[in-house]
Amino acid sequence: MLLEVTEVEHYTDSLFRIRTQRPAHFRYTAGEFVMINLDNTPKRAYSLTSGPYDDYLEFYSIKVPNGPLTSVLQHIQIGDTIEVAERTTGTLTLANLELNGNLWLMATGTGIAPYISLLRDPETFERFHKITVSWTVRTRDELAAYHDFLKGLPILYYPTVTQDNPGGGVYAGRITEHIDNHGFWADIGPQVDRVMICGNMDFNNEMKERLTRMGFAEGNSKSQGTFVQEKAFVG
Repeated sequence: MLLEVTEVEHYTDSLFRIRTQRPAHFRYTAGEFVMINLDNTPKRAYSLTSGPYDDYLEFYSIKVPNGPLTSVLQHIQIGDTIEVAERTTGTLTLANLELNGNLWLMATGTGIAPYISLLRDPETFERFHKITVSWTVRTRDELAAYHDFLKGLPILYYPTVTQDNPGGGVYAGRITEHIDNHGFWADIGPQVDRVMICGNMDFNNEMKERLTRMGFAEGNSKSQGTFVQEKAFVG
């Protein structure tokens, strides 16, 4: 389906956000992704950052200088159109997790995108006692798109930067360093905690290894688990 762009906002030289119209018939579940493309570009998977009840669709994107899609997509303007597939999918949905307990949303970079959708869905807050979001980026300006939104929610929000100065509620270093050294999840366990992972492949693999070692089981569309990860990436 061809959708008109209604908003474009650039945050850094490498990050921007797009909103489009939402057809009345288009339905999806918070946390899912969809394939998008432009004329003469390949299709790529993008997580929806809009909530399932929003009247728009929203996408958060990196700018890859020679990326076959993003090198063109970064120049999109209001009034232009984007091809968005009818079908959505993804593993970062509540249906793939055992519910109740505490929810931990762990992201690096644009991996925050599916969590924004989940946090725009009231059901997420109804299903868990406590929600914690960790978001690791390189510099503070890479938090700009959703930092204020996350700070305003009834959650524990733990942003970290790896190449910038901390302060003002932003911490230094990778989240794994805080897990190891600062008691970030000292009491976490598969009995009461549920974890979602979305970031670069090294981060996903490291987190999966840690969780598996602690007795967590990975969930998918066939079997609910105590953690899930997303493996679709933009190029």
